[in-house]
Amino acid sequence: MSFKDFLGFEKMISANLIKLLYWFGLVVIILFVLASLAGSISTMSWNGALGLLQFVVALIGGVLGILFWRVICEMYLTFLSMNDRLGQIRDKLPGA
Repeated sequence: MSFKDFLGFEKMISANLIKLLYWFGLVVIILFVLASLAGSISTMSWNGALGLLQFVVALIGGVLGILFWRVICEMYLTFLSMNDRLGQIRDKLPGA
């Protein structure tokens, strides 16, 4: 992608932007999970059961958070690709 693509609207940059946001969001989710795991380990020092529960919840929450983030990003990519598909359909119609 060049600067000309950025200034003109011949090529959509939204898909690339969403992919970049996906990776950024993934890093943020992983950092939050790691912070939660560290917090649960420190909690284990005074209450083992509560710390273990926090540990399990952090792992499950991390997996669900990553899955949810992936679904959201795929949904946005699907909405963006609809525009391209509709343009292709329009171009195939007679009289277009």
